Amino acid sequence: MIELSQIFLSFILFSLIITVPFNILNSKILISKNFFSLDIASFNLILNCNILLLISILPISLRIYNFLFILLYLLIFIYLYFLKNCKLNLLRNFFQFIFIFFIIFFIISINVAGELNLGWDAKYFYYIKALFFIENQNFADLKNFIHNAYHPHLGSFYWAFFSNLMPMKLEYFGRLFYVYLFCFSVFYVCHNNFKDKFMGNIIFILIVSITYTYGRFSGLQEILIFSFLALLSKYFSQLKNSKNIFYIFFIILGCNLVIWFKAEGIAYATILILLINFSNQISNKIKVYSSLFYFFLILFKIIIYQYFDMNLNGQPFYNLDYMSNLNIDIIFHKLKIILPFLFYYGIGNVFFISGLIILLALNIQKKIDNYIKLINYYFIFNILFIFCAYVLRDFEIDYFVRTTMERIIFTSSGFYVFLTINFFRNLNKNYLK
Repeated sequence: MIELSQIFLSFILFSLIITVPFNILNSKILISKNFFSLDIASFNLILNCNILLLISILPISLRIYNFLFILLYLLIFIYLYFLKNCKLNLLRNFFQFIFIFFIIFFIISINVAGELNLGWDAKYFYYIKALFFIENQNFADLKNFIHNAYHPHLGSFYWAFFSNLMPMKLEYFGRLFYVYLFCFSVFYVCHNNFKDKFMGNIIFILIVSITYTYGRFSGLQEILIFSFLALLSKYFSQLKNSKNIFYIFFIILGCNLVIWFKAEGIAYATILILLINFSNQISNKIKVYSSLFYFFLILFKIIIYQYFDMNLNGQPFYNLDYMSNLNIDIIFHKLKIILPFLFYYGIGNVFFISGLIILLALNIQKKIDNYIKLINYYFIFNILFIFCAYVLRDFEIDYFVRTTMERIIFTSSGFYVFLTINFFRNLNKNYLK
């Protein structure tokens, strides 16, 4: 019973990051003309996750900024929603609106709390890094961990931060933040703010039911990238009006998070930045600024790693000597192994295969707007990345493909979630007509 109450408390604490610092009820900052904005909530999420990224690098005890985080965000929440702009009725409507979000989060959290078994990478990489922060060490101390170079630290920091935030300080409370990110991102792409509440909830439950397995939340980091790719994919659908700059800015901030989750995050982030540059709805000036902004974020990561004397090459199996000695026979040998697994795991992932089928259908019918064009580019770059990741790696190809292909397909499939939902939503509208 105590743990159940703390799961409920964790939801409340996690929800602070979607309600501040921007007031989701303030019509002056709404992108859309609704009572409240899930767009604003998603902006808060990305912004606060970036703030936690900056905090994770500071040489400060976790115990100290845990307390300060709660105190500061509670004060901001009270000021925004009770003192500055008291709209209790709208606030109540918002929490009623996300009630199904809470129910699904609670059910998944109970399952996570009951399993507790960690994934292989989580046991040997991610949780050990989390323990560094839990034991009041900091980012600089991670270089003492022999396997630190393999993966960035951000997912581990979230794990430590939120597990230490709860009174019971149990390990799995940190992983419940992964559950929250996943549930919110799916909830966000399933709803058009306050419109079609019932249908949005049905789709939300369906998507979660299709996607959820405990293994996704066993401490592995793929679910984090999947969640943000799903969220950012909806942003790309909004690149068609004068508010482009809002979405572009937060796309880039979202990319910044992705590059700190896993080594391959840089590939996904770079693809998204390329999509911005390929969009017809964005001016060349904004494209240049966006690319420069992203470049400086990459440079910032490089400087941080150099300052703390850490190895930035998270994947030592990629080296120029091996790549330069690749020949046609080796490449074809690897392709013969890659293609069957790509096909097998591709058709086994509902979003990957549905995204492919939808893209084929729309392209054949020549129903290609700016958003579909960008998804086309994403698919091409996604496939190229998968092939390059395996062909260029100096590692036993059969074992590597067998153990990682499913996770790579799942991670990248996050970008097809909104495409799939939007396609069937439009089909339903046309049918009703």
